[in-house]
Amino acid sequence: MGGGGSAMSDCPTLGYHKIRGLAAAPRMMFFYKGQQFKNKAYANDMKEAWHGGEKPVLKQQNSLINLPYLQDGDVLVTQSNSVLLYLGKTLGIDKDDCWVHNHQVIDQTMDLRNDLMKIVYPFGAVKTPEQLPEGFKGHLEGSGTTNFTKLEGFCKGPYMCGAAPQSGDFHVFEMLDQHLVMVAELGLTFDTASFPKLMALHAKMKAEPSLAKYFDHAMYKSYPFNNALFTTFKGPGYDGNYDPVTEVVTM
Repeated sequence: MGGGGSAMSDCPTLGYHKIRGLAAAPRMMFFYKGQQFKNKAYANDMKEAWHGGEKPVLKQQNSLINLPYLQDGDVLVTQSNSVLLYLGKTLGIDKDDCWVHNHQVIDQTMDLRNDLMKIVYPFGAVKTPEQLPEGFKGHLEGSGTTNFTKLEGFCKGPYMCGAAPQSGDFHVFEMLDQHLVMVAELGLTFDTASFPKLMALHAKMKAEPSLAKYFDHAMYKSYPFNNALFTTFKGPGYDGNYDPVTEVVTM
């Protein structure tokens, strides 16, 4: 295993939709530590390949099974936050003395993410892409600002727990990145000056040499942000290809 971890198999499998979504952070963590992995990305084959295929099989091993999941040898982990924490431990990213602080970061960032999902999928008032700018503006002025303010106050700098990134930082980065891209694409404004520590975290992670291959990979550049079959926002890099992918990603 690359990166100095202690208990990971040579090529674990990360299963998720063919989107950035909740798998962006764990994918980043693999790149950050130079750990090869199998990227199993379900797309327009979801009904057959996942619901009618692999999910019932994996459910026999873990009754909680959902997307994302991580298969690491005999260990099968599901639930997004658990996947982050498992990778943080096995890849040697998370420090024991940061555990409680980092766990709170992950939970708070998930609150932010869940609020964003209410407007990028047609579950609530925003039903169409045409309605998205106004809906996203309301999100930014409301729960978006509330959650970013909490995270800003909780950030020790330059990363959330101090000098080195923990598993939560990768999720914070993804949420910052998605919000900043949406602001630009929808022609809105956002008071980034109110969040200097978060913006510094975003810039520092974007400049991290070990993540250069990730930022140049299709999973960052051209995967849709959200499920391309249903979302009101796919992202500017989405190339229209929503065919499934199974690939071994080497570093």
